[in-house]
Amino acid sequence: MNGPAPAITDASTGSGDRRRPGGLALAVVDAVALLTFVGVGLRSHRLGAIVEIAVRNLVPLAVTWASVSLVVGTYGRRDLASLVLTWAIAVPAALLARTWWVGSPQGGRVALFVAVGLAFTALFLSIGRTIVALCTRTRPVWRAADQ
Repeated sequence: MNGPAPAITDASTGSGDRRRPGGLALAVVDAVALLTFVGVGLRSHRLGAIVEIAVRNLVPLAVTWASVSLVVGTYGRRDLASLVLTWAIAVPAALLARTWWVGSPQGGRVALFVAVGLAFTALFLSIGRTIVALCTRTRPVWRAADQ
């Protein structure tokens, strides 16, 4: 191909900014990252019926993430600051809601649970966003002219 790599964009943006992925694409990538986080947790703990465990872990995270991202405007703004703010509010709130709902962990282990959750969600979100950035990056102008 001789042109720049196509960007994943929203029809609603109407901007021709080929370097910025659309909010819908970022929302899907973030959802996959958060689902991966829950899946890894399920695989490592193997407790009870899989559907029940998936629901009790996924629902608080999905509802909290969606609510905070709407308030912050994460997918309208499409910038790192809004993603970090959403992550910093939604993940601890979701993990604390999950802890309240399930009744575990308890005591000092709650802080460790939230810290591990923050670390792994940050890792999975970063991987997803990096993949999007690599897929939507355009080639330098000087290279396109040579071909």
